[in-house]
Amino acid sequence: MSGIVDPGLQAGARPAVGGRSERSRGGTLGPTGTVAAVVVAFAVLAALWPSLLGGGDPLAVHPADALAGPSAAHPFGTDESGRDVFARVVAGTRASLVVGVVATLVGGLSGVVLGTVAGLGGRFVDAVVGRVTEVAFALPLLLVALVVIAVTGPGPVPATLAVGFATAPGYARIVRGLVRTARSSQVVETAVLQGRSPGRILVRHVLPAALWPVVAVATLGVGQAVVWASALSYLGVGTPPPAPEWGAMLADGRTYLLTAPWMSTFPGLAIVVLATAVTVLGRAVRRAGARR
Repeated sequence: MSGIVDPGLQAGARPAVGGRSERSRGGTLGPTGTVAAVVVAFAVLAALWPSLLGGGDPLAVHPADALAGPSAAHPFGTDESGRDVFARVVAGTRASLVVGVVATLVGGLSGVVLGTVAGLGGRFVDAVVGRVTEVAFALPLLLVALVVIAVTGPGPVPATLAVGFATAPGYARIVRGLVRTARSSQVVETAVLQGRSPGRILVRHVLPAALWPVVAVATLGVGQAVVWASALSYLGVGTPPPAPEWGAMLADGRTYLLTAPWMSTFPGLAIVVLATAVTVLGRAVRRAGARR
């Protein structure tokens, strides 16, 4: 879980290198970030309009074509039921992106609430919330997610909530520190002296200070959420078969690794490529924003 806390968030912008100012570099993502943005845009297109990429019906069964290798008719081969792996990988993009984004929203919003309560509450409230988040933060994310699923039951929605709640402590730690810093800032002290209400101070001065760092971390968290959601489906507690989902497809291909390795290879590559692209794009966006 510690992976969602980016140490660079507190570092600020680095000095200009080679005579180029930070302002001149701040508006670009760089070549790596641009490539990542193209990959993410392609994934979004596949999620919103899978038929545009072809591949046919991902649930169509053709027993006569079972375990056929990659060919012109089936670029990624077929599975044990004769279903087109390419069509299933394309269709699975929607499930992975939706779970990644929704889980990140759940984790981010939960973390903002917990972090704000800890940052604005008294010493006792801060200590209680801090101990709870530290214990959860110290546990492996997958273990926390499995505990949540043990309570809620398996399925795509519980898996999404499980990943979201498991990542919440990381966001809470960031928000708590930023809220406490903003709380003691001169701007907030001036607002208090001017007699402004606590709610107005919170909305106008405290929460905005935590907005960009949380958004920056959330862009990194989407890629990790995709990986963990796929892991839960791989374990059989996420999206149930025969729905096309990358983690479930990996699990289905375990039995055929020697005879039909394409059943696991292409869904695995899809997970790696999407998670890497989202993470690289998130880092590029964070750097571009920090240099403004």
